[in-house]
Amino acid sequence: MCRYRQQGFSLVELSVVILVMGLLLGGLMMPLSVQRENSRLRDGQEQLQSVESAVVGFALVNGYLPCPATPASAGVAAPAGSACSAQHGFVPATTLNLSGQRNADNLLLDPWGSPLRYSISASDANGDGSWDFVTPGELAAVTMPLLLPEMMVCSTAAGSSSTACAGSNVTLTGGSPLIIYSLGKNWVSFSSADEAENVGANLAGGVSGTSYRVASDSVFVVRGKSELSGNEFDDLLTWISPNHLFGRLVEAGHLP
Repeated sequence: MCRYRQQGFSLVELSVVILVMGLLLGGLMMPLSVQRENSRLRDGQEQLQSVESAVVGFALVNGYLPCPATPASAGVAAPAGSACSAQHGFVPATTLNLSGQRNADNLLLDPWGSPLRYSISASDANGDGSWDFVTPGELAAVTMPLLLPEMMVCSTAAGSSSTACAGSNVTLTGGSPLIIYSLGKNWVSFSSADEAENVGANLAGGVSGTSYRVASDSVFVVRGKSELSGNEFDDLLTWISPNHLFGRLVEAGHLP
């Protein structure tokens, strides 16, 4: 008489299968809104890096940094004599030849539909009336040891002034020539002091008639994301180290 041995799963094998299925279902059950927001965050970070690379590329070709765009300049860098028409404005996407969604004022938008902000150092180390980082030939004229960009990045707005963070323990950079940032998902409305630090003034003048919130001083804040009311923060921010910029400009022959 032939006997057949039944084959099946052991309890251990069944447990592993159930665990794997649970993990897969858990991933599928993640709310679509959360997945979409995570995707926008990744896109926002990548967009900032792309803009930073384009700005550095502009500097390597021209020997200076581009001015911010304004609502009236339609995405073009807006110089004014030996300075910029605005220290705090928007990414000059047309000047940098950047692709991406634009609004009615031709300003490059972040993944949440808000124009990407861009602020530039207004330092004038030799006192000749020319902004050091945006005036052709000025970087070489001042010389690297004397170039002192004033843009500060802090981990909190608490205790900061219009020119400095509260202390070295909350200072992320002690002087950058430029800041590039997105106001994140809650750009329309927020109440935290840290997010308010990044937008203290208004800038208008475009064809849309919109008055945009921009920075008002040389101090910026970046920290971990929070959705707690009154302490919310989702701004994305990047900056360029002056030493990194100087090194690239030396390589390109714009600085000695």
